[in-house]
Amino acid sequence: MKAPFQFGSLAEKENFIDRIEDRALLKQLLMSGIHVMLISPRRWGKSSLVKAVGEELKAENKNVRVCYIDAFSISTENEFYRVFASRVMSCAASRFKKGVEEMKKFLTGAVPQLVIRDKVTEFVTFDLRFQPQEKDKLEILELPEKIALAKGLRIIVCIDEFQQLANIPQYPDMEGKMRSVWQQQHNVSYCLYGSKRHMMTEIFNDSTKPFYRFGQVIWLKKIEERYWVEFITNAFERTGKSISTEFAKRICEVTQCHSWYVQQLSFFIWNSTDTEVTEEIFNRSLQRLIDTNAPMFQNDVEQLTASQKAMLRAVNDGRYQFAADQTKRLYAMGNANTIARNKRILQDKDYIEQRGQRFEFVDPIFRLWFNQEYNN
Repeated sequence: MKAPFQFGSLAEKENFIDRIEDRALLKQLLMSGIHVMLISPRRWGKSSLVKAVGEELKAENKNVRVCYIDAFSISTENEFYRVFASRVMSCAASRFKKGVEEMKKFLTGAVPQLVIRDKVTEFVTFDLRFQPQEKDKLEILELPEKIALAKGLRIIVCIDEFQQLANIPQYPDMEGKMRSVWQQQHNVSYCLYGSKRHMMTEIFNDSTKPFYRFGQVIWLKKIEERYWVEFITNAFERTGKSISTEFAKRICEVTQCHSWYVQQLSFFIWNSTDTEVTEEIFNRSLQRLIDTNAPMFQNDVEQLTASQKAMLRAVNDGRYQFAADQTKRLYAMGNANTIARNKRILQDKDYIEQRGQRFEFVDPIFRLWFNQEYNN
């Protein structure tokens, strides 16, 4: 039997939960030509939301084309321009082979190559052979608008983990070019989304940066507990098993409605249940969730300094006045400069976040693992 819970891939169809208002807003903005910057921590469902919106828009309007670009592994300026051009060309000419000849007129400095990915559907994509010169870079950034005008389309370009581009040495120059070209396009909407909240905030909310007020910034919220509880209980019932509303709520509470962990913990509980969820099954599955993610957590913590780990221990114990003499002595957190630097680093890396005066762990299961490993 196929499990009714999904993690590690985009949530689609019956696995996509709620987001009714988010979907409606995102669709309206993108179809109105308003660019969107979507920000949230990792694995909250940004990519699934964008994909769901893109599929709905294509189904509702045959002239809509949606281009998806994952910037996570892009490490050079040339690679960005090559990937950008090839993805845009692919989404605009996805089902006709002669499109490669038509596309040559849009890129004078590049040689497009046609690659057939599926012989049954004739799904095609493009690859490019070129080393972009200065004029080629602008031509590539103008490509979506040129294609949209020539073919009577609305093109939506979605770039996931956009903040990763900021690690490219030439990014400041790229950033200026992107903003100057994209803001003049009327038939193309851009959806730029990422999980490094501090980097994304710096890119889009800093008045000194080119992308300041480029469009609408949306801070994605978690899916509410009531939607998760309904989804979990229905999924168990649909597969001939039973989980009480109380256990479904406990899944939401322990994971703090974190999309990835709700699905992962629900899967472990479902997989261990023959007929009905019990306290033993719940506790055993929760520990399995912690143990499954432990190697990743351990690797992350090993990259931290001793004083950064000390600050995490303080946060775990509910301390937030890091500079207080008693706290500094108790946790060996270093001097004032070290404390300020570590606080910034741990926030930038999304280990902790400030809520009011207090600090809390961003990742609820990392918090449980850290408490088991480091709470003396």
